[in-house]
Amino acid sequence: MDLFEKNLELLRKTEPGLAQRVAAQPVSENVKVVQSKSGHLVPQLNSISLHSIYRPVQEAEKLVTDFSELPGKLSVVMGLGFGYHVLELLKKVEGKVYVVEPLMTLFRAFLSVVDLTPFLPRVVFHIAEEPARIISKIPSNNWNCFTHKASYRFSEKYYLLLEKASEVHDLLKESSLKVLVVNPIYGGSLPTAKFCASALKNLGHEVVSVNCEDYAEAFFATQKVTKNLKNSEVLSKMLMNFLNEIIVAKAVDLKPDLILGLAQAPLSPEGIARLKTLGAPVAFWFVEDFRTLGYWEQVAGYYDHFFTIQRDSFFEELEKRDIKNYYYLPQACAPSVHRSLALGEVDRQKFSADLSFMGAAYYNRRQSFPRLLDYDFKIWGTEWDLSSAIGKKVENKNDRVSTEDCVKIYNCGKINLNLHSSTFHQDVNPNGDFVNPRTFEIAACGGFQLVDERSELVHLFQPGEEIVTFKDIEDLKNKIDYYLEYKDERKAIAAKSRIKAVSEHSFERRLEEMLVHIFQNSLQKLKDSLESRANTIDVLVEHAGEASELGTYLKSFGSKSNFNLKTVVERIESEEGDLTKNELLLLMVDQVVKEDNS
Repeated sequence: MDLFEKNLELLRKTEPGLAQRVAAQPVSENVKVVQSKSGHLVPQLNSISLHSIYRPVQEAEKLVTDFSELPGKLSVVMGLGFGYHVLELLKKVEGKVYVVEPLMTLFRAFLSVVDLTPFLPRVVFHIAEEPARIISKIPSNNWNCFTHKASYRFSEKYYLLLEKASEVHDLLKESSLKVLVVNPIYGGSLPTAKFCASALKNLGHEVVSVNCEDYAEAFFATQKVTKNLKNSEVLSKMLMNFLNEIIVAKAVDLKPDLILGLAQAPLSPEGIARLKTLGAPVAFWFVEDFRTLGYWEQVAGYYDHFFTIQRDSFFEELEKRDIKNYYYLPQACAPSVHRSLALGEVDRQKFSADLSFMGAAYYNRRQSFPRLLDYDFKIWGTEWDLSSAIGKKVENKNDRVSTEDCVKIYNCGKINLNLHSSTFHQDVNPNGDFVNPRTFEIAACGGFQLVDERSELVHLFQPGEEIVTFKDIEDLKNKIDYYLEYKDERKAIAAKSRIKAVSEHSFERRLEEMLVHIFQNSLQKLKDSLESRANTIDVLVEHAGEASELGTYLKSFGSKSNFNLKTVVERIESEEGDLTKNELLLLMVDQVVKEDNS
């Protein structure tokens, strides 16, 4: 086994996703390895040495002389090179060291010639990652930075963007955005839209949702009006135009800093164009399989930002169409909803099973589940043939399952089966990529799951430690038998999975990453907008009179960037005691505004 393979094996134990990525990276001719006068190896990029070609170790010792560990701060290194400075930093600090390096080609060369053993497990590598993703993993307000100047100079554009991303993150911790969330009319992405709105509120932002689901009955009724395809298309377009008018009207009222649509939100290219005239970025989170729902081709290029739960093949398809506004953002969980529960005996009896499944009757599930009938197997979901052998296992008789009951299912099943849907595979899709919401939800509930192998899963959970996968139904059956017998092992994996889901895969973390990515290239515009809004209170104080009773009351709000009538009313309602004259006046104004809007 050569050094590269040995290092890969070491890396797989701590960072399996990174190991998978670097294994796919071919050797680059742009990275040249030379021997220094002291015999140590030094990388050269375009003939530029990243360490001294004389004594790189002694150079590293001098570079880190003034660096010291700070209590409560994370030691973050900008630039890897061949790690001589990182090894010296490990001697000076006790905690972990986080290394940010934008070049996968360099990391590939590093693993080929440098023994990884002294770096692990204390060094965490962030290699060729999007700046917003790095900020979401290691919040920048806790950084104690060491900059490897040679690496910084070579990748200055990347590190400058990382600095902007860090500034956006810190700014949004102190400021509040106005966000318009456009819900789909129906479908599996509707819960995601609601979780997004809730997460944004939890992050301190003002959120208004366009509840397009309120028009679901009209949508389905329109589909039944005529069998004439041409007339049906006219009616659908009219309804789409109507919904776009509603969305635009909501946006005009709110004057949002961001407009976010979720998959299947009824936004047409014309509607998107009108929204963009308001000056706020318009983003879309396509939380669907691009191979199944192809409407993305008609709208992706119109958005300012197009977020996906797939990359690789999907990115290739987007590039073919000259669409470059894409960003990978996987699904998530809502820890306030998806959580461990202490259930009573009635619920335990109803939802407990050796093997549980929650989901619709897709082709691959109908084909493979009959092979699991020997188990204590309970199914919840829709579209199952209740007269079939597997249909007799369906507990809810195809009725809709509430989110609350889903959480109970995930809590009670000894093993939660998680087989991603397919319309044509017999069981497991051998090329499955995206990870479904169920993966994160089961994990956050503290449930143990067996999930079919997915290429993206290794970047989200550590296989064997935090999650267990299966490659086909025979493998699934073997693992069901094993984990039903070894209860403690099952519970230990579920506990680790829960910690990972709640800490790294919540909607709050995803939306933070999304916001940083959206605004990192328009930082000054964001600052100007927030400052303008903050100045609103100063204008109001001036009009009221700084020394007046109302002016004094308004000044007590400081310079809140999200100051508005809602802000005032929320404070009044949260305080105790008799209302003042000004508070009564403001509540009356709020009531008048509400009546005008109703």
